[in-house]
Amino acid sequence: MSGDAVGPGGSGRFASWLGITAAVAIAAAAWVGYWWLAVPRHDLCAAVLPAPAGCRAADRVPTATTWTVVVAVIALAAAGLAVVRPRRRWWPFAVALVTLAVVALCGLWSVRYAT
Repeated sequence: MSGDAVGPGGSGRFASWLGITAAVAIAAAAWVGYWWLAVPRHDLCAAVLPAPAGCRAADRVPTATTWTVVVAVIALAAAGLAVVRPRRRWWPFAVALVTLAVVALCGLWSVRYAT
């Protein structure tokens, strides 16, 4: 028997954990960005558009909440694909990870320019 064969605890499990870590890191960075923009931090805000981070909380908090849920659902789907990986194919997970990143950026833009 050759020592080159990868068993059930080999690199496949490491790749799954790496994929889950990537999905969680993207989601966490998105959530930090959403709530950094949404949570009020100033007593007075400058009258410029778009409003600085923490201003216009009445508009940004519901938007940040919505995008937090959307990113959580996509991150869970991406993590699930990292674990399942049909027939050891990596492209479904790669598509899910790119989708997660694009949706996270769209959410950041949406929270930033919430009116």
